[in-house]
Formats: sequence, structure tokens, C-alpha cells
Amino acid sequence: MQGLNSNQLLEHWREMRQLIDDAIERWLKELPEAKAIDAARYIAMGGKRLRGFLVLEVARSLGARVEDGLDAAVAVELVHAASLALDDIIDEDITRRGAEAAWVKYGLKKTVMVSNLLIPFAQRIVAERYGEEALRRTVQAWLDISRGEVLDAFTSPEELHPDSYIEMIRLKTGALFRLAAELGVIAAGRYSLIDIASKYGETIGIMYQIADDLRDSNDKEKVRSEPSLQLFLRWLNGSGVNKAYTMIKTLLSKAIDFSIKITGNLHDSYLSHLPGFIVNAMLGWVPQVVTRGTTPDTS
Repeated sequence: MQGLNSNQLLEHWREMRQLIDDAIERWLKELPEAKAIDAARYIAMGGKRLRGFLVLEVARSLGARVEDGLDAAVAVELVHAASLALDDIIDEDITRRGAEAAWVKYGLKKTVMVSNLLIPFAQRIVAERYGEEALRRTVQAWLDISRGEVLDAFTSPEELHPDSYIEMIRLKTGALFRLAAELGVIAAGRYSLIDIASKYGETIGIMYQIADDLRDSNDKEKVRSEPSLQLFLRWLNGSGVNKAYTMIKTLLSKAIDFSIKITGNLHDSYLSHLPGFIVNAMLGWVPQVVTRGTTPDTS
């Protein structure tokens, strides 16, 4: 948007996040196993809803209504929530989003079972609402996420080349951001743009994970317990945080270029601003909006 006010984007995100939260609550009541609803609600609660927001903004920028993309946003967020619940078990994290991790509150068995219920439940939403191509891409995203998790869990950082860090986060994190952008395009009926939307979403996801690891690398206990953070530090290879910030800026520029290919120069689209907004949300710079050519104040 011309003359974008960062507070306008922030307020818009808050409005969309509330819509996504409300829609998730409605969908969870449709779970076939009523006894699992409370645990599913706990697993899905909270969070920035950035992936769902991305679905809605891609769809809206291409002329769709918010309602057209809302179910896809719910599906993406349910898959994300389930993956986090399983991640916490793998990493033995006892807190999530300021509360007890689901496995701590409900136990390992129930958390695994409900997470495994949420994933096909989300896939069913996608299949019934958006069709075969959307379902195929949803399944592929989950496969990629799982491949990344297996690579992380079954391989020590010392066995991997430092450059494999980017491939790991492309799978673990880039896949779901990629899916969010793809489903936004599908919700808008603009199938010819799926490939460029895939690149846009995946680029944002990689950038987001680098920012996440950059933040978490200051936590010595997390570094000790999480192989992916150890691999991140090996990827930095003694260059310090400058390598991470340089990569974020490079990816930010690419994502903005992809956004322009999706929407042209439409003045009512946030897509060129979303990459900076999303990385800001991770690094805590919101409401500042980082755009191409700017350097964040990290002092």
C-alpha cells in the first residue's frame, strides 16, 4: 500500500487473527471425538497466526473474500499447532506460548493421539472445501515437515554439513509457509500463480526460522538441548549474527520480488510488506515494519 502505516498493518493482523481464532473454535467443535476437544483446543490456543494470516492476505490480494480463505487458514494453523505439540515432546520443552506444553498437561499418549487427529482433520477441511490440488499440497507440506523433523532427530549436527541447515529449515518451517501461500492462491481461484506463491511462502518461512534461531541461540540451555540450534551455530561458522542478518535481508528482498509477481503493483495489497512484518513479529520489532533496504535497530 502506498504510504503504509505500520500501525494499520498491525491492526489488520489483529483483526484477522481474531477471525482465525473464532473459526478454529467453531471447527474444533466438529471433531468427531468429543472427549478430545478440550485437549485439541489447548493445543491450538494462542500464537500469532502468521501462517493463517498469510493465507488470508494472499487470497484477499487476489480478489477473494476473507471468508473464501478462512477455512484454509484454520487448516494451516491446526497443522502448525499439532506440529508444535509433537515438537515439544521431541525437544522435551515443558512450556509453550507461556503455558504448560500440551504433553505436560495431558500426558504423552493423549497429546500424540490428539495431534495425530488434528492433522487429518485439517486435511479433510482442505479436501472438502478446496479440492484435490489443495489436498495434495497439504499432504506434501506435512511430508516435508516430517522429513525435516526426522533429519533433525536422527542425525547429530556433527554429521551434517553446515549448509544443510538451510535445507532442514526449508523442510521444517518453509513447507507450511509455502502451503499457506499456495492455499491463498487456490482460495482465490488463481491457479496459474501457485508456483510463484510457493516460492514466496517458502522464502518467508526460511527467513522466519533463521530469525527464530537467531533469537533462541542466546539461550544456552536451548542450544545445549536442541540439535537444530547447534547446526545453526555451525552454519554461522564464526561469522556471528551478521551472517544471519545478511541472509534475512537477502531473503526479504526475494520475497518482496515474488510478492510483486503475484499481485503486480496493486495498491491495496499487503503482500510486499508481509515478509518484513513476519520477521519483525519473530524478532520483536513490531510495530516497526522492516522493508527492503532498511536495517533493523537491534540495540
